Amino acid sequence: MSIITDLDENRFEQEVAHRHEPVLVVLKADWCRPCRTLMPTLEEVAQHYADQVKVYRVDINESPALAVRLGARGVPTMCLFIDGTLEATRVGALSHAQLHQLLDEHL
Repeated sequence: MSIITDLDENRFEQEVAHRHEPVLVVLKADWCRPCRTLMPTLEEVAQHYADQVKVYRVDINESPALAVRLGARGVPTMCLFIDGTLEATRVGALSHAQLHQLLDEHL
């Protein structure tokens, strides 16, 4: 069972913008090879940080307005929110170490 939750435009305000806990939103697409490569690594990292950060994934084809709102210029894009504020954005299939570094810098 995945620890990563699917997110769409309708739930963004409630799940991310108004949440006080850290949230990592990953914008992805099914046709994106780097996205598919990233997902197993992201699952491991999400499990490791399960008590510190909530991880959501957004399919840009199903929620294009949200992808635009978050400024996605490519996929995968990771957006880290702290207290509902965008704190960091990374584009590309990050390695395990890079994902840890992103989260450790902000948590």
